Order: sequence, then structure tokens, then C-alpha cells
Amino acid sequence: MYRYILFLLHYFKVIFQTSSIKKNIINFSNYNDKYCVSFNFWKDSLDLKNDKSRVTLVLHATIDYIKYLEDQILIWGGPISVAIIIPRPREKECLKYKNKYCLINKRIDLSYYQILAYFDYIFDTKKISLHLFFEKSNFKNCPNILLKRISKPKANLVKKYRKLVSMVKNLPIFFNVYPINVARNIARLGKRTKLFLSSDIENYSSLNFESKVSKLAKKVLLNEKQKLVLVHRRFEIKDNVPIPRTKKELKKLYDQKKAFVFHSHFYIEAHYIPKLESWFKTKEKFNETEIGWITDYSHSAWEPQFVGDDRVPFHDERFPYRIRSNTHLAHIMCYQGFKFAIINDIFTVHKGIKIKLNQVESKIVHSVKKEFRKLIDDFNNNLAAKYPHMKKRCKKLNL
Repeated sequence: MYRYILFLLHYFKVIFQTSSIKKNIINFSNYNDKYCVSFNFWKDSLDLKNDKSRVTLVLHATIDYIKYLEDQILIWGGPISVAIIIPRPREKECLKYKNKYCLINKRIDLSYYQILAYFDYIFDTKKISLHLFFEKSNFKNCPNILLKRISKPKANLVKKYRKLVSMVKNLPIFFNVYPINVARNIARLGKRTKLFLSSDIENYSSLNFESKVSKLAKKVLLNEKQKLVLVHRRFEIKDNVPIPRTKKELKKLYDQKKAFVFHSHFYIEAHYIPKLESWFKTKEKFNETEIGWITDYSHSAWEPQFVGDDRVPFHDERFPYRIRSNTHLAHIMCYQGFKFAIINDIFTVHKGIKIKLNQVESKIVHSVKKEFRKLIDDFNNNLAAKYPHMKKRCKKLNL
């Protein structure tokens, strides 16, 4: 409690050191009857009409993870679409506006918008489309948020931004289980290109990833309409090493035991792709990439990371955080007849080596497992009934 009180005192000191503020209305609309969403809180300013083969990086996050977006702006070459969950505001009659009701955030929740304002002032957001959403709960309809527009603060802007991002971690969590697939789908709906890579915000791409895969995807996905996705390898690196951008840099870290296949200490089946040594030995091309080989969905635990187009199904939002929330998608794709093309050269890396679930994650998994057993049975039965000719080819999803 003492720590939280100190946070409040520090927070309000930061907030009120800004210059004048103006009122603003943020429009929210219904999403699947469970959430309210505001698409394009920020809208990218890229010219995508004449370049339809660009690949959008589709991300999701809580506000304290926005620090990773700083690096994504520099590393990712194309547009970025990101969804961020925010606290549910309180309802109030909106007497001065046409809307019957407005939403006004608690003063403490303004920290979320303050961080976004700081970020927009400090960093170049022209390639980012940002979408905000919150739990609808007992709202009959999704009203709008009556928000004070926060002007550029005085004094050291970067220092205040860093401090507020650090402090917001001490705020109470406002959701029971992070709605990861809702966030993924909202971010995907907010993109403006046909091609996309759905990823984690702390997952970084190799050099020229977007431009290289864009050329290949334009040929095989957009022009030839092959029913496949372009799969890349995923690695994790120690926190104290620089992010590798080339295969040569990655191989050096791999040989030094500072880089590993993603989750190889924790759940290697999810990200294992054979022929790693030959992949390392294949000469790296810096302006283009190619398909190494094409495979079916090989085993039930595989969680391929891929670039796809609009034919790829959306994530099933019934799957909760840490319980097959991404793995199930490849099962759906298998039943729908997708192939998986393993790509040379390009890869992504995740900062930090995961050994096991942390205490919070373990608690979440334990709390939803009972419900998940019924869900997984329904999921498998529905796929088998809808695509009976694929039952022998596609594996069942399991624990």
C-alpha cells in the first residue's frame, strides 16, 4: 500500500507538469459484444495504395510493453498495426454532446493516455496504426471517451516518459486474463495491407525482413494465390547481448550458447524446425529470400511463425492466454488445406531466455485449464465435422 501511495504522489506530480490541455472525444464501437474498440487512435501516414505488397507487422500489448515499440519502429521496415488494452472507464451523461453517454477515465487511468502522448511526441509514429480497446462489461452500447487532450509537457520529455512507463507497472491489473486473441484480431483488423506478420511486440526481425519477404509473398501469395504461408525461424537471446540482424551474427551467438531456438529450454516442440545447420550454412541473401521447402502441418504442438495474407483465418478468441492461444491457429489452417513454406535467411529473435512459466503465468494456466478441456474437445470435434476429409491428415489439438 505504501508503495502504491508513493506511486500516486509521483504520478500526479508528472501529470500536472504539462502545459494546457483541451477536451477531446474518442469514438468507440462494439467488438463481438464483449469489448469496445477505437480503431486508429493513431493512423499511419504511409502511402500504401500504390504498394500493395507491403507486410504489416501485427502486434498487441499492455501499456507497459510500449517500450518495445520504440525498437520496432527502427527495425521493422513496413507498416505496424498494434492493439493495446486500456482500463474500462466510468459512465457519465454527456450533456454537451450529441452522444447520450460519454466515458470519463479515472484520473489515475489518464497515465495510459499520457504515455501515448509522450510516445507520439518523442518517436516517429508515421508507420504505426494504434487501436485501443477495453472490456464492455455491463455497458449496453459502447459510448465514447471524454478525454482531456494532453499537450506537450515541459522540461525533460524523455525522462518523464521513461519514469511514467516504469511507474505504470505498479498500477493494479484491470483484467483477469489478458485477452490475447482479441488483441491479435483487433490489430489485424486495423491493418491496411493484405500481407501481415502476427507477432509478439518484443520479437524482433532480421535485416531487411519486410522488404525481402514482401517480394516473395507478392509472387506466391498475391499473384500465384498458392494456399500457403511463409514460415520463418524464431530464436531467443540473452538479455545482455545485442539483437542479431544477420545469420552470421545469429550463428555466432548460437555457437556461444547466447542464442537458442525459441523456448528450447521450455517447450521446444512449439518452435522446432528441422535442418537448422543447413539453414545456417545456406549463403545469406540481403535483398531477397526464397523457399527452402514446403511441408504439411507436421505435429500438434508446432506453432509456426509466418507471413500470410487475408485468407488466413483469425485467431479463435475462446483460447486464453498461455493455453494454446496461438498453436490452435495452425490446426485450423491445416484443416483448411494450407501448406507451410520454410523460408531461407529471414528470422526473428526474442529478448530473454525463458526457462519456465513465471508465478503469474502458472496461476493463469491453472485457473483456466478446467474450462480449456471442454473447449479443446469442442474445437477438435467442430473441425472434424466441418472438414471430414482432413481428419487423417491433421492432428488433434491437445494439452
